[in-house]
Amino acid sequence: MIQSFLAKAFGGKGTKATSFMLAFISVFSVTALYYNQNSFLEAFEAKTYDLRFKRLRGAIPPSPEIGIVAIDDKSIAELGRFPWTRSQYVRLLQQLSAAGAKAVLFDAFFPERESEAVDRAFAAAVKKAGNVVLAVTFDFDKELHVVGSTRTLPEIERAAAGTGHINFLPEDDGVNRRNQLLIEAAGRQVPSLGLMGAMAALGEKEFVPGAFEIRLGKRSIPVDGRYAMWINYTGPTGSYPRFSFTDIVHGRIDPALLKGKVLFLGATALGIYDMRVTPFHGNTPGVEVHATIADNIISGRFIRQTGLEALFDMALIVILGLLSYYITMRLRLYGAFPATLVLSSAYIWLSYWLFKEGHWVSMIYPPLAAITALLVGGSFRYLVLERSAREMRSMFSSYLSDKLVSRLEKDPDAAKIGGDNKEVTILFTDIKAFTTFSEKHTPQEVVARLNEYLAAMVQVIERFDGTVDKFIGDGIMAYWGAPLTQPEHAKLAAACMLAMKETMQELGRKWAREGVEPFVIRGGVQSGEVVAGNIGFRGKKMEYTVIGDTVNQAARLEGTAKYYGVQFLAGESTYQRSCDSYRYRELDKVRVVGKQVPVTIYELCGSLSEPESELVRRFNAGLALYRARKWGEAEACFTSILDELADDRPSRIYLERCENYQKTPPPQEWDGVSNRRDK
Repeated sequence: MIQSFLAKAFGGKGTKATSFMLAFISVFSVTALYYNQNSFLEAFEAKTYDLRFKRLRGAIPPSPEIGIVAIDDKSIAELGRFPWTRSQYVRLLQQLSAAGAKAVLFDAFFPERESEAVDRAFAAAVKKAGNVVLAVTFDFDKELHVVGSTRTLPEIERAAAGTGHINFLPEDDGVNRRNQLLIEAAGRQVPSLGLMGAMAALGEKEFVPGAFEIRLGKRSIPVDGRYAMWINYTGPTGSYPRFSFTDIVHGRIDPALLKGKVLFLGATALGIYDMRVTPFHGNTPGVEVHATIADNIISGRFIRQTGLEALFDMALIVILGLLSYYITMRLRLYGAFPATLVLSSAYIWLSYWLFKEGHWVSMIYPPLAAITALLVGGSFRYLVLERSAREMRSMFSSYLSDKLVSRLEKDPDAAKIGGDNKEVTILFTDIKAFTTFSEKHTPQEVVARLNEYLAAMVQVIERFDGTVDKFIGDGIMAYWGAPLTQPEHAKLAAACMLAMKETMQELGRKWAREGVEPFVIRGGVQSGEVVAGNIGFRGKKMEYTVIGDTVNQAARLEGTAKYYGVQFLAGESTYQRSCDSYRYRELDKVRVVGKQVPVTIYELCGSLSEPESELVRRFNAGLALYRARKWGEAEACFTSILDELADDRPSRIYLERCENYQKTPPPQEWDGVSNRRDK
């Protein structure tokens, strides 16, 4: 009936006209989306920019005039903790001047005074070199107006050949695809470090800003209205030759390799955290991005996205859309659909070829116009005139629905909020006196040390099949028994804690060799039932985690370990599940805040295969005497332990209790339980 009605209403030429109109409207809609820079589609377009570099074009030869002076791990290991004294930079500039480097561009600045003598020597070295460019970075308000800057000390900056800004403009997804070559500040245009490097290489002293271009001698650099240039990345990190800072300073680099080079100095060591996201890699040293910008200008290998490319895009949106509709008029659906895909694929190849030639044309909108014209204009025609096509669509829709059901059957809880009851073991760890450590060290040192520690601990946890739930500052929360059931979860946690202890000893020895203070960690572990599952807001923020009283108990045990002065404190439930494989020292019976039922707590000592120490045997004997109210005998027992192990905090606690109870005995109903007032 519907078929008959539509055939009468839009039969013959009316059907063709209507289907053409629908196809035209779809093409016009895609053109409007392109003109208005639809954010959703632009995000996909930006990803194709990355794809063209990484997956299609690949690396290209970099300019031989450019090199990197790397502040790398080797330099830090030899010259000491970063940042270094400026005397090292004086030595560097002396070596580079002797080698005949064309220019040295610092992706670093020196805003604070070191000492009058050192600063004066550094300024003199910069002036003597005559080819040093120093960095400046600007702060912006919400409207991207400059509101402040960070730069090198004036006397050092005056000695330099120039300054270049090192600001980046990452896109919304964090990828650096453009660089603003000029930033207006204090009434003048400040060039970027990359532009300054290109000027040094080309021997140009001035630049001339224009409408959508910057003139550098006879060279025209294509930019947008804010003087931002698309970066034509030459390859992944390491594309440019790197010369280790320490190798140059110690004269281990052949001067011929440095002669005539434009050298960008910056950090490549991960611990310094001057890393940028590029189409090739998520951790590219920022100094390499500056070098790439200079390379683009020196070689003239630009990526253009000008008005000409925009006109090309809109023309191809219309052409591909109408060609797609024409194909639907000549072929049935099973022929039109693959033909449109071939047409779109041919255009994608064309856009890639143009990209290699330096033109960024859209890879998304023209194929979208072709597919939309096919689906909108062509499907209307099929709906009216071809019953078999409608039946095929009906069959296809049914198939698609079955496919969706099949996927949901395989993973029914993939996007649900909720959870299941699980028997797990929870571990919380923390670094002793980390706040004090943070106050005594620079943020860079704190982050570097913390990352080294966390990386080592995560590796240990994963080795024993644990799940790292989250980092809480310097603390770690991990668990065993979820999402997959692990019958030996308590034993795995105990083995993990002992391995953590060994790893911390290894790290401590390493840090001692490096002349830095080691970390001391403590932890609390408890086993029991929790709710495990996806927790959060579907579509926004969800994570698989565990919640429940067992989690709270483990967290409080970690805090209680500090009071007893032990490294790892286990709850009774964990002890019961693992005492047949691991040796524990019973420490106390405590009643924690908010709980009426006391719990027994234990210190994890080692594997059961290891012999029990004499000190632990004496402690157990003293604990039995203490609970039998034999204060004097217990006091003697704990005193003997402290004579041999003065820093045994549990023995010290019981010694104080025995002394107090001898003076003021507890009531007859005393059950040996200690009430904890702190969480």
